[in-house]
Amino acid sequence: MMNEVLIQSLGFVALGVNILAASTVNDNRMRSLICVSCLIFSIHFTLLGAVVTGFNLFVNSFRALVSVKFKGVKVFLIFFVIQVLISIYFYSDPRDLLPTMASIISCYALFCAHGMRMRIAFFNCTLIWAANSFLVGSYGGLINDLFNLTMISITILRLNNKQKLQIKIS
Repeated sequence: MMNEVLIQSLGFVALGVNILAASTVNDNRMRSLICVSCLIFSIHFTLLGAVVTGFNLFVNSFRALVSVKFKGVKVFLIFFVIQVLISIYFYSDPRDLLPTMASIISCYALFCAHGMRMRIAFFNCTLIWAANSFLVGSYGGLINDLFNLTMISITILRLNNKQKLQIKIS
């Protein structure tokens, strides 16, 4: 088995990348950074023994890249089916429902939402990931999720202020 410190270190590397993603107001830059973060977290959670989490994050990584070019309900449904099937195949205990639910919410956010609606979906998704990180024992994952909840909240406020300013200018 791999060294626990090394496994937890991967979670902290992914945390750094994800902090950048949560703090940007540029949708495509956020998606690209999410891709890299998901790949690293995929390896991290798989090494921690959370296989469903690892596979969902691997699909999430690819999905984040696809979402840069493609949007819409049809693409959402393709990834929805893939993630549900993977989750069913590798399901081992009720904890495995958390990454599946979080992945479905983020899938909706990436393919069917933008701006404020996307950030609100990511906020809800991150609450679920935080519960998963706690249950799995991922220190970097839990700190990432708590920090992202804060950063996404700030970004939501920034977008809200931007919308109010545009309304006043109009």
